This record gives sequence, C-alpha cells and structure tokens, in this order.
Amino acid sequence: MARKAKKMAAKLIKLYTDQNKHFILPQNEFKTISGRKKMTTRFLSNVDKLLRTQGYALIDLHTEKELIGVVSVEQVTQWDIPQMQDEVPQEDEEKEDDKVFNT
Repeated sequence: MARKAKKMAAKLIKLYTDQNKHFILPQNEFKTISGRKKMTTRFLSNVDKLLRTQGYALIDLHTEKELIGVVSVEQVTQWDIPQMQDEVPQEDEEKEDDKVFNT
C-alpha cells in the first residue's frame, strides 16, 4: 500500500512541477494515474502525508465533487487572510445578557 502511495505522490509532484502551478484532476483521471479502482481514505491519507513531507498538500474533494488536486504549501501561505469583523466588546455582551436573563 505504501509503495503505491509513494509512486502516486511522486507522479503528482511531477505533474505539479511540470505545470508549475496547482491543479485539480477529475476522480477518474486520478484513478487512472494511481492504477486503483477505489479511492480509499487510507490511500489518500498516505498520499497526502507523503506530499506534505515534500511541501505539497492534497485537496480531496472526491466525495463532494469527484475532484482531487494538489497545491504547494508555500502557495497556500501566501493567500490573503480576510479581516474578521470586530466582535461585540465583552462588556456589551454582559449587559445584553443581563437584559435577557433579568426580564
């Protein structure tokens, strides 16, 4: 099992480096490349673990959209982080709780 996962991780890394950008494969294409009939959670977990040691991450959408992709961890760290809206200050929350519970 681990041998097939290593081969699959190596193939995915090669695809990534050849294109020099992230990519998404349809599940049937991923199955063809891997030579497997079924995508088990264990297999995908092993492939993801191997990819992460090399600086890549597996994007597993095979159950939702029948897609599987690879992205560089470095690329993910450069994505923008949205600003969170300011939350209600703690004092105002306590006053509001008092109003609700004291009526």
